[in-house]
Amino acid sequence: NFFPGNFSGAYVFNSLEGFGCNLNGGGAACFTGPDASDTFAQAFAGADTNGPTTNPNLQEYSAFAQDEWRVRSDLTLNFGLRYDLDLIAQPDELNPSASLAAAGIFTNRIHNDHADFGPRLGIAWTPLGKKLVVRTGYGIFYGRTPAITVGTAFSNNALNVQTLNFTGANIPQYPATKCGAPVAAPSCAAPVGGTAGAPTIYVFQPDYHEPNVQQANLGLEYLIRPSLSVQVNYLWVKGTHLTRTLDINLQGPETPVTVGFVGSTQTATVNRITQPRPIAGFARIEEFQSSANSIYNGLTVQLNKRFSQNYQFLASYTFGKVIDDNPDATSVVPFSGDDAKMVQDPLNLRGDRGSGVNDQRHRLVLSAIWNLDGYAHSLPHAWRYVAGGWQLSGILTAETGQPYSGMVNSDLNSDSNSRTDRAPGLGRDTFNLPNFVSLDPRITKNIPITERVKVQLILDAYNALNRTNYTSVSATQFSTAPVTSCPGTVTICLGPPPPKTPFQTPLSTQLNFSPGSRIVQLSGKITF
Repeated sequence: NFFPGNFSGAYVFNSLEGFGCNLNGGGAACFTGPDASDTFAQAFAGADTNGPTTNPNLQEYSAFAQDEWRVRSDLTLNFGLRYDLDLIAQPDELNPSASLAAAGIFTNRIHNDHADFGPRLGIAWTPLGKKLVVRTGYGIFYGRTPAITVGTAFSNNALNVQTLNFTGANIPQYPATKCGAPVAAPSCAAPVGGTAGAPTIYVFQPDYHEPNVQQANLGLEYLIRPSLSVQVNYLWVKGTHLTRTLDINLQGPETPVTVGFVGSTQTATVNRITQPRPIAGFARIEEFQSSANSIYNGLTVQLNKRFSQNYQFLASYTFGKVIDDNPDATSVVPFSGDDAKMVQDPLNLRGDRGSGVNDQRHRLVLSAIWNLDGYAHSLPHAWRYVAGGWQLSGILTAETGQPYSGMVNSDLNSDSNSRTDRAPGLGRDTFNLPNFVSLDPRITKNIPITERVKVQLILDAYNALNRTNYTSVSATQFSTAPVTSCPGTVTICLGPPPPKTPFQTPLSTQLNFSPGSRIVQLSGKITF
């Protein structure tokens, strides 16, 4: 289990005095004033279960067959078929709640696919001899269910792991903890004054499927001259049955409410969920669904000069677009940062359809190598030793920024998730980070010592232009304000975000895996 729960317990004191009093055995007298709301929470293994120790095993089997058929001298077909069988173990515990059973929710069932066939087809055609090559292909590719997802469903079922909460005078004195019935810990006394609260559980969609993508491409490559070619490629990718986490303990219909803005007479409307917990006895019921989809269209143009006449270069430009409805297979910790990965309105999945978080409309990459050694051959031997062996190379990357959403720091639609509420009237991922530009040059000096021993000195610069490339900004566009701050009659009033972090304030810069500022490094290498 990746997140077994806090079996050691956690105290939260509202004052240093309350902490010291409890540590010294002050008892009920410690919990007065601000410390009357001090808390203690601890996880326990459920009765007749193995607690957080589960066996969420996954067995994966695959078979693949491929053949090639040369139809004629200028036409070749490649075709194949792959079969994937991913067997997910079934959880041991069935939650006996009648309300879950009535809703068709079972904590001990995970559907396994048995018909994941992935056909492949590739065609290569050279209609103009070796000058022009036409390539096209199609295939279906299946993904896998992450082990972290399966493990979460195994143990977070309100049976294997149960958490008791204590407040004020009911808090046990450190280092004692409360355990026993109704949770399994026979060596401890029965808990007194603890409450379990409504648990959040994780289950799989009854007809859950493994994610898959269909991929098709069409490409043309033309040989301009022996060392120079141009390629144009179109790529289409459609994702189906993509995994996401959805709180299904919500029920419509939703009620529209009016939202006002500080300093403006303009208003907007948001829908509020009126029945947030129709299945009694539970907080969230997080369901791992295979209901998300995505589509990508991309066009790449590439000019490739192979090494000749002491130089080579590659220029590549991609124009692409990703649209999806917010898939994510890693939202496994409720009421945490994982909440931001979920959809804004679980009752309106279509409302999250927009640019994907990995959407990048334009991307240009230029790379080149220039070998200066060839120009030194005509020099005298002594000068050749100094002037020879030099090589210049580098990579220039320029790309548009990835999208993000303008957010509100409160739960506008009453779904118990305040991390997904976007500014009213705006779709998902309607803003973009600033463009990214980076130049990474390299100077290399090759020094022959003997016929077998060579020394290489390398000077690298990363982000040589020292350009600030922002990788994240403050996405909070509005924060809630008293309704009296907005003109007219409104249910919700929105004002500017906190002054310390205005909307779109840069938060981080990074270049690949290094800091964003310019980096210069000198290295050496000996080959023998």
